Amino acid sequence: MDGDGDPESVGQPEEATPEEQTEGACEEEASAEEDRPEEEEEVAAYLDELPEPLLLRVLAELPASELVQACRLVCLRWKELVDGGPLWLLKCQQEGLVAEDGAEDERDHWQQFYFLSKRRRNLLRNSCGEEDLEGWCDVEHGGDGWRVEELPGDCGAEFTHDECVKKFFATSFEWCRKAQVIDLHAEGYWEELLDTTQPAIVVKDWYSGRSDAGCVYELTVKLLSEHEDVVAEFNSGQVAVPPDAEEGGWTEISHTFTDYGPGVRFVRFEHGGQDSVYWKGWFGARMTNSSVWVEP
Repeated sequence: MDGDGDPESVGQPEEATPEEQTEGACEEEASAEEDRPEEEEEVAAYLDELPEPLLLRVLAELPASELVQACRLVCLRWKELVDGGPLWLLKCQQEGLVAEDGAEDERDHWQQFYFLSKRRRNLLRNSCGEEDLEGWCDVEHGGDGWRVEELPGDCGAEFTHDECVKKFFATSFEWCRKAQVIDLHAEGYWEELLDTTQPAIVVKDWYSGRSDAGCVYELTVKLLSEHEDVVAEFNSGQVAVPPDAEEGGWTEISHTFTDYGPGVRFVRFEHGGQDSVYWKGWFGARMTNSSVWVEP
């Protein structure tokens, strides 16, 4: 067969040598490198012409990490937008962190509010005993030691404040204590934020006694420096809980640290208790739903 129908008349492509492949790849790369700045300049020029409200909406669609690490380096205008409040207020509104009609003048630092809100969570692990004593340190087992029990427990009350809480820690006839130390840097809170903004650190705990025995409860929370020096401290003192106190219900205790000064790197949360009748078993103070929050 002649012409296009003749297999013999169709030339087979010759395979390029490794050297030729490398040269070709380099040429393509160089060509791409030449084209890329042009394309990027065109995109940047186009975006730069957008009115500010529209540009803010475009930027608000990007991940926060890209805004801070890349976008603010593009040009002075973008840096000012990323560092300014309106962009972060918009992101807060889009992600449901504030109401759509949130006033711009309610907060000075919307960027910090955004990052703190995204990180907001209970920093204590195993706060209700679902994993026995896992995550707790410096555990002191006075008397018969700590025990985890199912709510409501003997001569106890249901925890009506959060239906997800199913268990509690019970103490014995001598002091039982346990603690957790939270590394704020490891949890995502950077030094400049802690030292200058000093966001509120809120600690909470719930305690209860039994209807048939009195008990004693205590909470101590310390804000510690890098070298574990005490920067600020809260201590509840020993709280006596008589039998039948509030019909065996649960009591919340809380404290908010503000204006605590620079240098805070750790939070040490410690609580404990015992009974006041010295009965063998677990007639002492009960604790559950403990928490430490860094608030926006």
